[in-house]
Amino acid sequence: MRKRLSLLSTLYGVLFFLLFISSGASADFVGTLNLYTNGGKHWFNSDRLNGTPFHGLKLRDTTGGGGGLGFNMTNYWAMEGVVDYFVVNVDEIPEKVEVYNYHLDLLYQFGGQFCGDFCWQPYVAFGIGEIRINYDDAPKKHYRDKDGKYRYDCDYKRKDPYTHLYPKYVCNWHDSQTMVNLGIGVKYSLGPRWQARADIRLFQGVEEGGLDGFASVAVGYQWLEYPDFWYDEDADSVIDATDQCPQTPVGVDVGPDGCPIDSDFDGVPTYIDQCPNTPIGIAVDEYGCIRS
Repeated sequence: MRKRLSLLSTLYGVLFFLLFISSGASADFVGTLNLYTNGGKHWFNSDRLNGTPFHGLKLRDTTGGGGGLGFNMTNYWAMEGVVDYFVVNVDEIPEKVEVYNYHLDLLYQFGGQFCGDFCWQPYVAFGIGEIRINYDDAPKKHYRDKDGKYRYDCDYKRKDPYTHLYPKYVCNWHDSQTMVNLGIGVKYSLGPRWQARADIRLFQGVEEGGLDGFASVAVGYQWLEYPDFWYDEDADSVIDATDQCPQTPVGVDVGPDGCPIDSDFDGVPTYIDQCPNTPIGIAVDEYGCIRS
């Protein structure tokens, strides 16, 4: 419980920090394709082996890694598919299992300047997937206990029932559990195409419960050129090819033509209009107010 609270407090603390200081980092362009490889440490909850033949035992925390493929759907929203792989020791018995964690995530990447440097880009992520635990004792293993017995022997030819602590099916099985995740991270541009990133993720089990954690670092490569018809330089969700006001300030509401909305049609955009309800046809000054 203490480990779980520590992971949660760390995640929420860093998330608040990123939200507070992210009013300025530049996001990846829409249409960018990202390929990356990662490595880090995974913390397993004691419930992770529930529902398996190793019920009641615990996976040891371990290091591992994997890779992901992402695509920027907009300048801020991205989708990523990720697969991580771990070889994990089981507490209390001299056995190992293979763990695959694969998930599909949505990332929201903050725009604007971060720490005075446009190379930094914080993000939040959430998604769903599965964790798969494999155990295959095909190579016969013989572990002698203090009484001289082979408790964890999967050789089916033995007749002594004491050597078969687990049933025959225990020696080759797999278990899949649905996992939802929430995380935060930050990207750093190493050059025109290369990126480094750090990520902290929490995984909540659906069927068996339990909260896992994974902290990782990664290096990624962007190899898809940005098509001209996908450019949106001012990040107003109107592509440059049809944007009639291509330098709209960030955060300003725009119409289908990419120009700031003018609610009273006086020629002065609403975001700078000091008199937003001027009657139609009345001459106004540069502030949107009736000329005196």
